[in-house]
Amino acid sequence: MKSIDQGEIKMGDKMVQAGSRCRDDRWSLLGMTALVTGGTQGIGHAVVEELAGLGARVHTCSRNEANLNACLHDWEMKGFQVTGSVCDVMSRGKRVKLMDTVQFNSVQFSRRINILINNVGTIIWKLTVDYTAEEFSTVMTTNLESAYHICQLAHPLLKASGVGSIVCISSIAGVVALNVGSIYGASKRAINQLTKDWACEWAKDNIRSNCVAPWCIRTPLVEAVTL
Repeated sequence: MKSIDQGEIKMGDKMVQAGSRCRDDRWSLLGMTALVTGGTQGIGHAVVEELAGLGARVHTCSRNEANLNACLHDWEMKGFQVTGSVCDVMSRGKRVKLMDTVQFNSVQFSRRINILINNVGTIIWKLTVDYTAEEFSTVMTTNLESAYHICQLAHPLLKASGVGSIVCISSIAGVVALNVGSIYGASKRAINQLTKDWACEWAKDNIRSNCVAPWCIRTPLVEAVTL
């Protein structure tokens, strides 16, 4: 019986390299490029691994350089094609720098993006009367403004790809009413509407837009929250 190298996975009668675990050509993302914001933990981390595992070349970002470097090392060991840069998406200037990095400094992207995942988000669970002006700004900037601006910056690269897809990570809080976290819910509701508007406006550019609205996912961001 033939042994299997660590860098290979057996699928039926086929041998494929780790990091290209496509079960079927229909699911292959070979040759595709993807940008995932906030990809070092939680949902973003899982998305990076899924896209890279299907063969896409991925760039991600994080505020924490140590976490980013640890993830990049792990992905390299898995055979994934993932690059990354430090970025706090609350800063408009840093969002511009992130897109410049993808567009001009990343050879593997060739000035195009097939997939954009707006994953970065923050939660402050409070009653409406308890939010401060600073907290309001933090939630809206992180969850809404950053995604809006990144999509503006990414539009030429998505269009250049010939087939672009935007996916925003929303929340059930943007679909149903909750008794706490009104600002968070409002920011996610706005994201839901934006994806519909982009889908209409950018259809002519062959760019699709959608969002997913999960309930609480057990990540470090929400594991201490009790609703």
